[in-house]
Amino acid sequence: MTVGDILEYLNELAPLDTAEGYDNVGLLVGDADAEVTGVCCCVDITHAIIKEAAEKGANLIVSHHPVIFEGLKQIPTWSPVVDLIKQNIAAVAMHTNFDVAKNGVNETLVELLEFESESFLDKNYGAVCEMPLFFTPRALAEHCKAKLDLDCVKFSRKDADKKSLSRVAVCCGGGVDRDIMRLARENDIDAIISGDIKHNFWIEAENCGITLIDAGHFGTEKAAAHSLAKLITLRFSEVPIFSAESEQDPCGYSC
Repeated sequence: MTVGDILEYLNELAPLDTAEGYDNVGLLVGDADAEVTGVCCCVDITHAIIKEAAEKGANLIVSHHPVIFEGLKQIPTWSPVVDLIKQNIAAVAMHTNFDVAKNGVNETLVELLEFESESFLDKNYGAVCEMPLFFTPRALAEHCKAKLDLDCVKFSRKDADKKSLSRVAVCCGGGVDRDIMRLARENDIDAIISGDIKHNFWIEAENCGITLIDAGHFGTEKAAAHSLAKLITLRFSEVPIFSAESEQDPCGYSC
């Protein structure tokens, strides 16, 4: 089993050509012909995760976020890319293509929230769900906090204990942009659950009557590592395949 074999399988699950144009997915570091001794799955590649992979005998890391995102003109010594090369560990990224794939990040997020998606706001993002119960904004925030095992969740303050929400769009990561806001209005969405929501969209949402729930970028995507490990294990069992135990939200919270 080679790095290329695993990449080919991942391409079947979440085709690389379905990634957004700005993205950088696939094999980013290493040799496709290298024999795999173990696979470590994570959201982001950090020095701690490279160390864990090396200690556990894994020479391939499959991450959600690309360790190389934009074109590199230089590689500083603190870069994880240097560490990967020194440790002879390959790196594969499954990013926006995995967000929208079957059993991918968005679908997993919907399952964790115990909702059922009925449609999508567009071809890529925003699973539209009819929630089984009516929630107030505060109650929906508490639901997200509990189901995603989070310390803090931001939510729209306006009418937080009065509004009744039933129709929600779920967009993992930093999924809220101007198009999503427009589509939410056009599709009578009561609330959007996402992460990394910019200030101007909180104001826009307040003015147009949409509730926003910000569960954090990491909070809405941390299940990606487990999903990747589970899917790879379904095809390959010859070597250890695991999600990184050392991974944690890089942000601390005082709530």
